[in-house]
Amino acid sequence: MATPSIICIADQGSIGFEYGRLEVSIVCAGDSLTGWNNNGPLQYWPFPTYPDVLQKLCEPLGLRVANGGIAGEVSDNGPKQVRDYVKLFPNARYFVVGMGTNDLAIVPDTATASRGIINNLDQMAQIVLNNGMKPILFNVPHVNEAVFPGHMVEIIRGKREYHNPRLRAFCADRGIPLADVCSRLSDNHFGDSLHPNAEGAQIIAATVFKVLNVN
Repeated sequence: MATPSIICIADQGSIGFEYGRLEVSIVCAGDSLTGWNNNGPLQYWPFPTYPDVLQKLCEPLGLRVANGGIAGEVSDNGPKQVRDYVKLFPNARYFVVGMGTNDLAIVPDTATASRGIINNLDQMAQIVLNNGMKPILFNVPHVNEAVFPGHMVEIIRGKREYHNPRLRAFCADRGIPLADVCSRLSDNHFGDSLHPNAEGAQIIAATVFKVLNVN
């Protein structure tokens, strides 16, 4: 049996993508914490991403991963993204969705941003469930606080500390598995101000895989 290899949305239209998409078991949707498909093929991506590591973790299980991350994505676009991916990967069993980082950055009021993120994630989860697949969410990680001035760190951390508990409560209420990547990452796990380096990507993948492996 051939070793499964990851599939990226950036490769749509290629023969490999068209043959492989029906074999995908796990779809990873989200923003640049998931992937940089709008930058082009994988070799042009500026940082490693967790789905690539997740694919390696899933190889012994024979599961194939699709990376659908779009840099700059906000949760308002999430339902369409997930709806499109359900059609592209009709045999998937799991959808891993991580969104909210960009919303918290651009929406001035944290309560409004958090409410919007959770409402959009609710829609995404329902689309996944309605298609007989299982959603898994992960929360919004902290940033590399070492590169920000103190007053900004306080604001940024406060946004996560407001939103993530509400996301956890939502997931508990809906019975949706949640991977707590936020508590696992620290400053040395980032390649820049917000994006994980190789070690950070490994931590996110391991956290997601642990949740995936029991659901």
